[in-house]
Amino acid sequence: MHSLYLHGLHSTHINERTDWLTQFGTISNPLMNYHNYPENFKQIEKILLQQTPDVIVASSLGAYFAFHLGNYYRIPTILLNPALLMTNIVKPDNRLLTSDTLHTISIGVNDTVILPWTTRAVLQQLQANHQIFEYNIGHETPFDVFLDICKKSDIF
Repeated sequence: MHSLYLHGLHSTHINERTDWLTQFGTISNPLMNYHNYPENFKQIEKILLQQTPDVIVASSLGAYFAFHLGNYYRIPTILLNPALLMTNIVKPDNRLLTSDTLHTISIGVNDTVILPWTTRAVLQQLQANHQIFEYNIGHETPFDVFLDICKKSDIF
């Protein structure tokens, strides 16, 4: 299995999550500079096309990119507190297409960075195929929650 891991805005590409993912096969986990939005989208798409991942695992702002690219290329995703309501990021409109791709999503009910209701609203508006699991956490996703959501995805 090949996984693409996209970290969040204030985190890094090498961590306990990426270590865990390597036991299932190969992983692409680029270090992202999220202050360069249009180029980041192109960089991630290039990696995706070259590596053809079986799953995209992503957190926060990385999950924003994962959601749209997963839909477009029909790759299942595991999204941790996804920042889906990022209207200030330039992206091709065709990435907003709905598909049957399943998005397994963890939401921190105490998240004050990405408000849980905004995630639900975007998913409903886009008619995305998804399953949401709520956790009594804030924006940071502890490793045990990461493991739980990965197991609930039925991918790992």
